Amino acid sequence: MSPEREEMLCKPNLNIFPDATIVNGRYFWGFECQDGWYDLLNNALSLVSARCDIAPDCERVTVLEVKEKFGGLRIYYRGGDEYVNGVFNLAEAMSVNICSICGSPVRYRSMHYHYPRCDLHYEN
Repeated sequence: MSPEREEMLCKPNLNIFPDATIVNGRYFWGFECQDGWYDLLNNALSLVSARCDIAPDCERVTVLEVKEKFGGLRIYYRGGDEYVNGVFNLAEAMSVNICSICGSPVRYRSMHYHYPRCDLHYEN
């Protein structure tokens, strides 16, 4: 993920990214995916961060790893509750229909694995 987008995800959600560091004046955490899933991640992280702030029974959430795996987004975390689990599961499920490069919808292609790319970024 680009450093600019990574900072936009980390800075407002430092409560769930306690290991975020400042590199060259920017917050950095280490997302292992491309910019196309930025909006999806931003929405999911905002919901989870807000949940942690307002729900006293929600165990503190720590995001451990965010990456692309088997053509989909994977979010590894510790803590939370059923709501947090549902938000992250939904984001992971939605990611296979979103181009990981630009965020456009993905057309299903019959292959031995899922390749989350739109028509513009699809490589034969």
